[in-house]
Amino acid sequence: MTEENKKTGYVAVLGRPNVGKSTLVNSLVGEKVSIVTSKPQTTQINVLGIVHNKESQIIFVDTPGLVSEKQMKFNSKALNREAVNALSQADLVLMMVEANVWKKTDDYIFNHLKEMSMQGILVVNKVDRYKDKNKILDFLKDRSENDVFIDTVPISALYEKNLIRLIEVIERHLPIKPPEFDKDTVTDKDTFFRITEILRERLMHHLRDELPYNLDCLIDNFEDKENIVRIDLLIKIKKDAHKKIIIGKGGSLLKQVGTEARKEIETLVGKKVFLTTQVRSIKRGKNRGL
Repeated sequence: MTEENKKTGYVAVLGRPNVGKSTLVNSLVGEKVSIVTSKPQTTQINVLGIVHNKESQIIFVDTPGLVSEKQMKFNSKALNREAVNALSQADLVLMMVEANVWKKTDDYIFNHLKEMSMQGILVVNKVDRYKDKNKILDFLKDRSENDVFIDTVPISALYEKNLIRLIEVIERHLPIKPPEFDKDTVTDKDTFFRITEILRERLMHHLRDELPYNLDCLIDNFEDKENIVRIDLLIKIKKDAHKKIIIGKGGSLLKQVGTEARKEIETLVGKKVFLTTQVRSIKRGKNRGL
């Protein structure tokens, strides 16, 4: 097949927090392009995950988890805007839900798609929780009978079940046009962004409810040498009280986070990594590192 005859399109992945959107995109791409934690709205900006197939190039847009208007706080409003903005460039929408679970937020997303006269694919995740698949048949039937969903695909993103079927269904609804990205590109985010996201993921994994959303992970220094990469990472926070939480007793937590992040960063850059981490309060400009 020539490049001109390929199917290429943007596929927005929408859903409430923690339904498995980032896990799905990572599984389809074949490597981690979006971080994954149990903390709601871990994804804070739209991230592209690009899948290259013989007959298609599918550009998935991993979005922050949507919340209903009643659930909105200031941060969630911004994340909702980010997710809705993904629809403006989308050729197709995946609405992702959990098997046998439909909440008010799902109604909010469904109604938003309906108001915009957008059609999409209902992706029912976490079917691996049900050994007897007959237990989800009524749910699949009830949620498929409307004028929004053109198809329904049950999957397990975590265990990569039925993803080939999902790709086949997506390809049927994409326009014919040349690919937009070269074959080696798996995301629109650069290496620096992915490194800082790895650190943020490890922090969120260990601190979940204690960790504020309003922290920034930045690269303070990056030196790529022949056999090793030196990276100095900076964690910026707004309250001094958060510094003690992140550092941990005797610096133990920050050391553990740094060790875990370093191993994953080494996989990303393909070299040994010498990593340092600092925590700095934005207000006072003080810092402490390990």
